[in-house]
Amino acid sequence: MSHAGGLPAQTSHGGTPVISEPMQNHVALIAVDLDGTLLRSDSSLCPEGGHALAAAVSRGVRVILTITRNSDSVRRFAAEIGLTEPVICTNGAMILGTPDGPVWHRRLIPGPLAESLAAVADAEGYSLITTVGEVSYIRQQEGQSLGETQPGRWVVGRNVEALAAGDPVRILNYDPAGIPHLRRICESQFAGQAHVETYFRPDGSAKSLGVFAAGSDKGTALRLVSERLGIDRSQVMAIGDNPNDLPMFACASIRVAMGNATRDVKAAATVVAPSNDDAGVAWTVRRYVLREGAGLDRATGQSRAARCASAGVREYLSGCDAD
Repeated sequence: MSHAGGLPAQTSHGGTPVISEPMQNHVALIAVDLDGTLLRSDSSLCPEGGHALAAAVSRGVRVILTITRNSDSVRRFAAEIGLTEPVICTNGAMILGTPDGPVWHRRLIPGPLAESLAAVADAEGYSLITTVGEVSYIRQQEGQSLGETQPGRWVVGRNVEALAAGDPVRILNYDPAGIPHLRRICESQFAGQAHVETYFRPDGSAKSLGVFAAGSDKGTALRLVSERLGIDRSQVMAIGDNPNDLPMFACASIRVAMGNATRDVKAAATVVAPSNDDAGVAWTVRRYVLREGAGLDRATGQSRAARCASAGVREYLSGCDAD
């Protein structure tokens, strides 16, 4: 079996594809996704993964979180691991020089596009999560009070009200009917102005839709960060689980799919690691960066139920921001 990029893949006795050629390369930068990758299914940080990344940092490896979340929600995880490197946020629409700033790069959704989506969503009853700056505005659900519910989270009566704060950096939708509907609007009426991502659960079902400004993807952002840090693609490892992680695979010589990744992500990978609930990031970093040995056992421990798989906007409000 071979993979994109020409690197030969082998198969271990446990059935996990491994590679030999990248072992000759020094990994200088690890780009790692958060939800479904470094975080477990209950949205908590995998301790083994955090410890392995911290060990890599202590050896001089740059660790870059590449996320669809906003910058405010990632700072806690960066602090837990001890990361002070750049952060790729909101699917590449924003790059921060450190978790606390400054802003290196930002792309905003054009006003007419955001207004059109908000108007359709209000007419159809879809609830959008519209992020302007570092504040996310969520259309009121039954039983919710209007106004600020927690720092950075506001409930509004209509989706369009969120746009009074300015042009958004991101719009999310979890409504099953809204995912294909809003995607069609972006692709047919605003071609070239939007970057649209559908996020999937491990079983292949659509979980949510993300709308960003054109050019906002993890690959473009990772390329900008790598160039700014002076690190060549041959020294980059990328770890992810969802199709929105594929653009950053093109910027890495070692491309790692989690065991819970979708089929197309696994097909594009040079390594398939254990799942996010089985410390797959730790397994990968120890094997290919810390070089603790190809015979390293997979992390054990009780798998956790995928609480984020069933609750739409409630996923977001509980901290499972996207992917």
